[in-house]
Formats: sequence, structure tokens, C-alpha cells
Amino acid sequence: MGKYFSVTKKIEVAASLQHAAKFGAGEIIADWQAVQIPKGACCLRSLTMLVRPKGDATPTINAFPVDILFAKTNTVSLGTVNAITSHNPNPDILGMIEIEAGNYGSITTQSTAIATTNQGGDSESATTPLILQGDPTSGDNVGFDTVYVGIISRHADVDFISINGIAEDGAADAASTQVITMDDLSAGTTMDCREHFAAGDILHIGTTVGTPAADSLIGTVASTAAQQITLEAVSPTALVDGDVLYNIHPITLVLGFEK
Repeated sequence: MGKYFSVTKKIEVAASLQHAAKFGAGEIIADWQAVQIPKGACCLRSLTMLVRPKGDATPTINAFPVDILFAKTNTVSLGTVNAITSHNPNPDILGMIEIEAGNYGSITTQSTAIATTNQGGDSESATTPLILQGDPTSGDNVGFDTVYVGIISRHADVDFISINGIAEDGAADAASTQVITMDDLSAGTTMDCREHFAAGDILHIGTTVGTPAADSLIGTVASTAAQQITLEAVSPTALVDGDVLYNIHPITLVLGFEK
């Protein structure tokens, strides 16, 4: 009887890069990021990708095609995030899965696009199963090996750019509260934070307004209301009116393995 494992990997994309520009076709969304998988060769039976939307009032769904690459090491970088991938030979590639537009559900939620392998899509696309095996000495814990995942856009308009702005003004050297009042930077308080943020999201600022630099940590979301975010603890960074908040993990991969 086979044994099944589910591994969830939150893909980090810097807030400043989400804010800077859309990701175009052939551009890197994520360079190699480590994933812990059951030790030894195992069969990737399924892959589900959850993608957060653009940070606008609709919100606009991000149901886009991508290449998801797996490698044994992170020795050869894919290149610079939000730029065209480098073209360097990489002997440590283990495989690739192509997510097509047809891999997304025909009825999708605006706040989370959901794509699953072997659901629709182009018949020529790579699908699971896929055998993955990391270096036997690479795991962080006993019983696990490390493999690496990277994501390249295959669409001209992957857009996480947000107008979810802070409407607080804390002290110059420290934030004054765990509760952040939010607004829509373009058209008043019409944004609904519940459509963009969830408990457990790690928030950074994508802009530099006043003293705090872009990519400074704001904190982890405890709860949300329509125009309000409550953090698990007081922010280590000043809450400056006009800074834009981003969840630094806009993509989550749920990997289903058979061992």
C-alpha cells in the first residue's frame, strides 16, 4: 500500500518586486526556493497552485500559465526575479510542470485562483506524476531531503500591484498599534481587506514613504475587517500613511506525494 504525503510550500516574492511592475512572459516570479520532501525518491502525484489576486477593488484574479521547475540544488540561479530568465545550463534540473489556463477551475474565486495538475489544460503540457529525489544529505530534518522549486511566468500580465494603503501614522521610530487602518490609495476607503489578506499572511511594505524602507516587515496577520488589519504583535516598523502592504507569499504550492 502506498503512503501519501502533502507538502505545502509558500512561495516568497519580495513586496517591492510585487509593487514595481507586472511580471511578463519569460520573467522569473521566484528563483529557487527550498522544499522539504520525504527522504529518497518519491512520486509527485498532484500539484495545486493557489494564487492571490491583484491588489485592486474587484479584485482582479491572477489565473495565469507558468512553468514550475524542480531542481536538486540551487547552484545555478534562474536569474533575477521580475526579469527574463538566464540561459545557463543546469544539470541539476529534476523536472518541470506546466500550468495552463485550462488547469484553473472553470468557476474560480476572485481572491484565490486555483490550478491543479491533470485538470483540463493543453494535452501537450507536462503533468504529474513526476519523480523527485533530492541529495540524500540535504534535508533539514531526519526523514526529509531538500529539493528546490522555481516559477517562470508564461503570461504577459501577471499583476500583484496593490493599492492597499496604510492610513495610520505611527511614531517615527516604532509603530504605535497592532490594529492598522487601511484605505484605497486611489479612491477613498472602498477596499475590502478581507478579499486580499488572511490570518497567517506575513506583511511587508512595497513602497518607501517616509523613513521605513521598502520590504520592511510589518507583521503577521491575526485577523481582518473591511478596512482594518489586526496583527499578531505590534509592528517593528513605523506605520506611515501611504505605504502599501503586500503579502510576501502570493503563491502557495500544495504538493501531493506518494512514497
